[in-house]
Amino acid sequence: MGNDKTSWLNLDDDDADLGGETHNPFTETLPGDGGGQGPTYVPHDSGASDMRTVLEDGVEKTQIYLDETAGFDEDTDPVVGWLVVVSGPGLGNSITLGAGMNTLGRDPDTAVSLPFGDNQISANDHLRVIYDDEARAFFVAPGSGRNVSRINGQIIATTMSLPNHAILSVSKKTHLKFVAFCDESFDWSDLAGKDS
Repeated sequence: MGNDKTSWLNLDDDDADLGGETHNPFTETLPGDGGGQGPTYVPHDSGASDMRTVLEDGVEKTQIYLDETAGFDEDTDPVVGWLVVVSGPGLGNSITLGAGMNTLGRDPDTAVSLPFGDNQISANDHLRVIYDDEARAFFVAPGSGRNVSRINGQIIATTMSLPNHAILSVSKKTHLKFVAFCDESFDWSDLAGKDS
């Protein structure tokens, strides 16, 4: 395989199906050929930023433009931190945390879903990760499930402080590393009322 990280893609097989035409299976074909007409922009609806696919000289590029007139929207639930699966099914996946109560479970409809196949995790309310935006602090609390969870090896029996980079053992197989984005130095409320 060598050192090329994309050598496993074997794009030659895909190209043969298109009559020798070069085709990238990870991009969408855009209208127009871009032949000397300058870039072709295809806008995407993405909220406060504008993501555009640009076709320049037959090469597709994605560019993201921040809408400088869009201020912070207090009604959104922006990311405040993440849980990263460091052991067990779903290894390497990350789950986004929002402000307030984040209920964790394996059901896809749970706020913080871990649908990776570990049946020791309760379906809907295994564990709760809480971000208090007024205190700018994280906490962890047991859910209503019967299986025990631990924080850095200690059983979670009551609401406890959740330090950055703590390891949450939600089952014997699945362990999650907590990574804070918001903390005492930054919270999304710092952007409320600003012009950009």
